[in-house]
Amino acid sequence: MSTTKKPPAPRRRSSKPAPVPPNCGTCAGTGETTTAVRVGRKRRAIDANQTALCPDCFGSGTA
Repeated sequence: MSTTKKPPAPRRRSSKPAPVPPNCGTCAGTGETTTAVRVGRKRRAIDANQTALCPDCFGSGTA
C-alpha cells in the first residue's frame, strides 16, 4: 500500500500591528486640559487652576 504525500501546511504570519491614532492637539495626548479659576462679579483670575476632560477628544488623548 502506498501512502500519498500531504502538501506542507501554510506558514502562519504574524499580524500587523494596529495603526496608532495621532495625539490630540488640544491636550497633547493627556486627555485633560487646565483652566484658570475666575471669581467674583468682575471675573478676576486667582492663583489656581482646575483640570477637566479635553472637549475635543473626551479624555481619550487621541484625535
